Order: sequence, then C-alpha cells, then structure tokens
Amino acid sequence: MITVAAFAGDAVTRLICSCFGLIYMWELEHSLRQHGIEMGGWVLPPPGDPWCDSVDECDEEYAGAPIEDRGAAHAFLPYDLEVPIERIAENMWHPVEAYQLTLLCAVASLIPNQTRLVVDSFLGTDAPPILWGGLVGEPGCGMPRIIRILTQPLADLRAVKGIFSQQPDAVERILSQQPDRGFLVEQNDLASFLWGIGPGRDGRGSKCIQWLKLHNGDGAMVRGETGGCVFVQPPSVSIIGRIRPSAFRSFFQGDDLLTDELWKSFVWVRVHPISEPNTRDDSFFGPSYLYRMLKETYIRIRSSPPTQHVLSRVGQRYWREWCREVRETVTREADRRIRFSLSGMPEQAARVALVLHRLDAAYVDQQPDIVVSASTLFRAIGFVRRLQEHAVRIHEEAGRPGVHESESNGCSR
Repeated sequence: MITVAAFAGDAVTRLICSCFGLIYMWELEHSLRQHGIEMGGWVLPPPGDPWCDSVDECDEEYAGAPIEDRGAAHAFLPYDLEVPIERIAENMWHPVEAYQLTLLCAVASLIPNQTRLVVDSFLGTDAPPILWGGLVGEPGCGMPRIIRILTQPLADLRAVKGIFSQQPDAVERILSQQPDRGFLVEQNDLASFLWGIGPGRDGRGSKCIQWLKLHNGDGAMVRGETGGCVFVQPPSVSIIGRIRPSAFRSFFQGDDLLTDELWKSFVWVRVHPISEPNTRDDSFFGPSYLYRMLKETYIRIRSSPPTQHVLSRVGQRYWREWCREVRETVTREADRRIRFSLSGMPEQAARVALVLHRLDAAYVDQQPDIVVSASTLFRAIGFVRRLQEHAVRIHEEAGRPGVHESESNGCSR
C-alpha cells in the first residue's frame, strides 16, 4: 500500500466551504482506492506550489493560442536526450517520432506499476504508465536499429530482467512471476504478436479482452507457469515492435469492435525506406553519448518510488478543453477507424505526460513532484497529435476506406 499526502494551505478554507472541493476529495480518494492506494495526512504545499495559477503555468505568450501550439514553446525531451536523438534521426532519414516513441515505451516499462496520473479530479480520470507502440515499415527501413539504440541500455542493465520478446502466452507467464514490476515487450514480429492476442485467437475474443485490460492497467487473469490462472493487480506491460505494412493491413482489415480497440490502444509511426544513411558516431552527440545518458536515466527511473500524481489545476482546465475539441473532431470524422484513433488521443496524451514527468525528474536526478505541470501536458498533446498524423497516413496507405457511420466514440475514458 502507498500513502499519498494531499495538499492543504490557503486552499483549505475553500475546500471545506466549497461543495466542489468536497466532491473533488471524495472522487480523488475513490480513484486512489481503485488502485490499492490509501490517502492519508495533510502537508503544506512546497514553495511555488504548481496548483496555483502561476505565470509559468499560464504564460500569456501562448495563453490564447491553440493547445497544440503551447507545447511548441518547450523542448519535447531533456536537452541531452533530445539533441542526440534528433541528430541520429536526421542522419538516418528517420522520423524523430519513431525514436521518441521507442524511448517513452522503454521509460514507461521502468516506472513502478502502481504509479498513476489523475488528469481530471472531478471525474476521477487517471492514466497508468503503459504505452504500446508500433513502427510500420518495410524491411530495410532501419527499424531494428531504432529500437536497439533506445532499448540496449535497458537490456545491458544486468540486474534488470525487464525486456522480453516472447509471444503473448510466454509474456503472461513472466507477468505471473513478477506481478509487482513493469516490463517491456520488444517485438521484432509485431504482426505475430497481434495475431496472438487478436479477437480471432479463440473465436470469442477473450484473449483480446484480457490484453485490453492489461493495457488499461486493470487487474487481469493471466496464465501462470503451471498452467493455472493468476490474478495480477495492477499489471504494467509496455510494448514496442515493428510490423510490415502488408502484415498491418492483413490484421486490421477486420471491422469488429475488438480489432478497433486494439488499433486505438497502440500508437503508430510510419518509417519509410532510407537512402544513403549516415551511421557515423559523432564524437559528442552520437549513439555512444546517448547510450551513457540513457543508462543513467533508466537506473534512476527504476529506483524511483510509486506515486499518485495529479495534473495541475491549470492543466486540468486545458485537459477538459482539449477533450471537448477531440469530441467535436470525432463527430465530424466519417471514417470509423480514424474516429477510434482520435477518441484515444486524450488517454494517450495523459500517459505520455506521466512518462515525460518521470523522465524529466530522472534526468536531473530528483524525485518526481506529485503535481504534473500544464506545460508537460502541452508537450504530450503535441506529440500525440503528430502520432495521429502518422496513424492517418498508415490507415490511408493500408487502402481500407473505413465504414461510414453516424455514431461516434467521443473522448476517451
């Protein structure tokens, strides 16, 4: 069990006197208990409490700009990670999002599995540190190198047994043996893995439903080493893998709901064939430098404590505003598959914001703050929007027109 301290101070009077404050505390406590976390005690807020409407939280330079533009004022990753990743991507003619996504999946697998980010205190909406990513491209695109550069430091940590390439049944057995730890599933053949958890696996979709629960961070029954079922709560399994466009098209040609849910659970990056790649190792910002920085950062993240984070008040206001924008976009979209991926954007952004927050803290070797700033949310939203552009491109290339329906799926849970 983890104990989470709630903030008090100048806001105490407002919380006691305001029914909204009481509703917030009840909803937050209810959300924490769902993950086995008890709320207890009151502590004074630290100096510069990010719950206040501070200038750096609502900078007037971009306060009236579209949400995605606000994140442009901030670098997406810490400097010593951003620069080498951008240089490597540029030299290899790769989209930088492929490297960024792989990094975030690796980081998510190291965050303690009880960690959560509450993005809407009134509704009790929270997000786990779980990311599923897929790189779509033909052989020869350099996708194995992308994954290797970002996951090799993790694999080389001898004390860390947290990176696997097995198929679903084998992953479940590993999960049953270490239910209190997150890990990364690295798939060279993501298509085979998808067929293993797809709705057609057992004819009833039970395996697919089970893995969708794992993606949600909910408790799930998994097959143990002896063949019996083991209940895992809360699980944390992140995935990064590569898949050929033809295999992608073959799996996602189905029109059933579970296939749509799997499509929405992943975030995708299109990687095109490269011409004349530059694989030189720059003396300072090359792969060897990135390797050293990643290894130090991965160690710090893995040793950080589980925490129930809360998005700042300003961040929550913008979160609800963005959810409304997404719902409006979904209602205007005619293609059902695109509607599904659009409706999953808020959930994906919340997860990315949580992972970025933990990565930022580990980079400067500090314990992560309980409160996640609005600027971190803006960075996450900008990244997820770029990934959505990749998803639309991949869907169009798959040649599937989509089913035109009047109903829409709204904002994510």
